[in-house]
Amino acid sequence: MNDVISKLYHRLIEEIQVPTEDPEYERAVQAYLELEEEVKEKIGLDLLSQYQRAQHIAFAWENAAIFSCGLRFGAQFMLEVLKN
Repeated sequence: MNDVISKLYHRLIEEIQVPTEDPEYERAVQAYLELEEEVKEKIGLDLLSQYQRAQHIAFAWENAAIFSCGLRFGAQFMLEVLKN
């Protein structure tokens, strides 16, 4: 079941677009890129890549769990609406 929810989640987020012309978003991305460059210099690209991959694998379940909660809420909301 988790695999189905995960696939549905990824299918639905395919159409999400990156914010454009949003100064706050652009500043946040720039700050991240600068920090990433500093981390690469200090620990190396290979170790950084390993760390990012491990983090994604360890916490990818959160995306499916959050999406699953949204689906449950949506289903419960629609059931309540249909009752009335």
